[in-house]
Amino acid sequence: MAAEVLGLAAGLLVISRVLHVPQAAVGWIAFVVGVHFFGLAVAWRRPALHVLAAGLTACGAAGLVLAALDAPVTAVRVTAGVLPGVLLLASVWRSGRRDPVRGRGRVPSGSRG
Repeated sequence: MAAEVLGLAAGLLVISRVLHVPQAAVGWIAFVVGVHFFGLAVAWRRPALHVLAAGLTACGAAGLVLAALDAPVTAVRVTAGVLPGVLLLASVWRSGRRDPVRGRGRVPSGSRG
């Protein structure tokens, strides 16, 4: 966790103060968060999180490339900010829909069992 925080801070410092490309910050954040999910997938023994990690990392990398190519700021923000948010929300929604405990000995609310 400390390495992630240091990497995030150092990257943001380089992006804004050395490279002078502040629009790349959102790409860097998405990239670091994506890499973070690879570690979570291993630590939590949840291989499915590798897919989310790859998606977030790819969005972050794409945002960094777009910023480096001087693409419109909106394109960078959508690619590295909005899309990762959609991926995170979709993964939470999907995991809630595929609850392995549902349906096992539970009586639906409002019914008598």
